[in-house]
Amino acid sequence: MYYLIIFIINLNILSACAVCYGSPDDPITQSLNSAILFLLGTIAFVLLCIVYGILSLKRKSNKIKGV
Repeated sequence: MYYLIIFIINLNILSACAVCYGSPDDPITQSLNSAILFLLGTIAFVLLCIVYGILSLKRKSNKIKGV
């Protein structure tokens, strides 16, 4: 409840970042968009590595079973 009151009091101070509120041609906006895409790519790479590891273990266990 305390946080809600502070949020309401400071509502006029809060503003969006350059990506949400800025000009699309601004260098800061372009660099933040690049950073977001890089981080999404990193997450996708890690998830694909996990999926590859699971599939690899499944294939190896099927080889051991003789399936």
